[in-house]
Amino acid sequence: MNAESPGLPLDGADDWVAPPFQPVRAIAAIVLTACGFGLYQFVLLNFWSSHALGIHDAIPWPAFGALALAMGLALAAAAIAFGIRSPHAKLAFGLLAFSACVVIGVGGGRFASYIMRGTLNPPYHLTLAVGDRFPDFSLADQTGIAVHRLTPPGDRATLVFVYRGDFCPFARHELSELTALAPELKRADANVIAISADPVDRSKMLSGYLHTDIPLLSDEHETILAPMGLVQRHRDGQPDNAIPAFFVVDGAGTIRWIYTSPYYRILPRTSDLMAAVRAVTRPWKK
Repeated sequence: MNAESPGLPLDGADDWVAPPFQPVRAIAAIVLTACGFGLYQFVLLNFWSSHALGIHDAIPWPAFGALALAMGLALAAAAIAFGIRSPHAKLAFGLLAFSACVVIGVGGGRFASYIMRGTLNPPYHLTLAVGDRFPDFSLADQTGIAVHRLTPPGDRATLVFVYRGDFCPFARHELSELTALAPELKRADANVIAISADPVDRSKMLSGYLHTDIPLLSDEHETILAPMGLVQRHRDGQPDNAIPAFFVVDGAGTIRWIYTSPYYRILPRTSDLMAAVRAVTRPWKK
């Protein structure tokens, strides 16, 4: 302002007009950012217990597709935000959408890497085959009671699940499904037990957390897991854990079906388990 006209704008300054805020674009950017980031969080939180996201698939395309959609929504939000005319609004909403893109890109990439590379079992050699006798054992369950026999009287088969341990989300998910499947297995004259290298106290906590009555047998000293070749040993001081496997054993103790996988996250569906069990128990049915 000049001396002659205090308080008045300089010549031409009154011609400047602030860019419009464009609330519709701002709202669209916020909504798309929230949808993209929310979908990303949904995949990361729910993949570990969701068939729909491909937990048991060699390549979980549903989860990867959802992450790609989340990135697309965040990129669309960024494009809309950077098109806002108001510089301050463009900066605020643009940085928000761009940050969502970075988080989804980095987090989604790490998730995909873990699923495809981090969930691989170490090299191992299973020493049992179909037709072999399942090893004799005496292992304590989650109540501390020693279990000596595989198939109780009256049952024609036993489904044995060797699981990694209570720390594994895939093992917890599978045990939850087996808990729900237990009544159907009983109707098929079969029972189910689970074996891990966890100590009894951890098996007790896991059974309480899952509300399961499945016997969780503790092979803390690897008396049968090691001879079977189903132990993963760690060099960083972490305790050993079992390598997942399924066995269907008939009433005579003979292994009739085996399931293993290169990935510890890929476990059989309950329909496949029931088919394997019924293949053993059905011939006994009248």
